[in-house]
Amino acid sequence: MGHVKLKKASAFDVMPADSVVSIKLDEGGTDDGKIIILFLGSDTLKYTIIPVSWAQATAATHFTQADVDNLNNAVGLISGGSGMIDVSLSKVVGEISYT
Repeated sequence: MGHVKLKKASAFDVMPADSVVSIKLDEGGTDDGKIIILFLGSDTLKYTIIPVSWAQATAATHFTQADVDNLNNAVGLISGGSGMIDVSLSKVVGEISYT
């Protein structure tokens, strides 16, 4: 199984690259500027990637569509394979929430 490595301030998080259904930038609403990833499995799993120091009304603290494109490219390169690939995002990851 392939994984994507997401840089955090003092470490990193690892996200699986298999069974990804969609990667999108949340625009508008309370999660504006966060990256939403949906996975398919026995139940649908949603990851929300939140930039460090994120503020709802401050666009400078948000991820961009280019970040979504970089993450999508990384998933495409490693998905179905084994190992880990780094992804370059414009902001450091503050946290990843799972629902």
